[in-house]
Amino acid sequence: MKKNLLKTVFLVALVFGFGSYASAENCTVQKGDSLWKISKRYNVRFSDLCRVNKHLRDLGEIYPYERVELPHGSEGESTNHHSGADVFEEKNETPRGETTSVQAEEVLRLVNNERSKNGLQPLTLSQKLTSIANVKAADMRDRNYFDHTSPTYGSPFEMLQHFGVTYTAAGENIAAGQKNAEAVMRDWLNSSGHRANILNKEYKELGVGYVSGGSYGTYWVQLFTK
Repeated sequence: MKKNLLKTVFLVALVFGFGSYASAENCTVQKGDSLWKISKRYNVRFSDLCRVNKHLRDLGEIYPYERVELPHGSEGESTNHHSGADVFEEKNETPRGETTSVQAEEVLRLVNNERSKNGLQPLTLSQKLTSIANVKAADMRDRNYFDHTSPTYGSPFEMLQHFGVTYTAAGENIAAGQKNAEAVMRDWLNSSGHRANILNKEYKELGVGYVSGGSYGTYWVQLFTK
């Protein structure tokens, strides 16, 4: 029997996406770029691009004029040309995941109970964030991975950007294997990083994703934004 899994990430400030200009082996980050966009534009695997750029401070947030290494054999393109496969060019796309569910409502109730105990304002359940969280949960199940970085949508920064969500602070908690809302909330609250997201006074909205099936039986996602 596989044990339950947990991961958390805290994201601050607006995302920079980026268009890029390349030499044979690297490119210079320009305003509007991201590693996911660069991987699509230069036709390289996102995982390979991350692997050769471990020197960067934060793979989820890169800045203009930084140098990004390209895996050997990459082919550069002008920033004025975008492949139809570059999904991040489609702003405000409607996520195709389900919206609220019994599980989402119960997680919200438990989150707000805990926030109330700590003198914090309750979070509002966002239909759009919940749809995005459901897309992420289904992506983990269907592609058989457990990580904040999706092979489909990139980092949580990029996934929010892809679906047209703007924010000044955001965070993501993920989990797998828990059978119900009480179990997943117990695990999240017993982890300092996950608990910090749940009790972050800056957050105003919450999205809750839940799907069944896959290697762990259940996949859970919390998306927090301000």
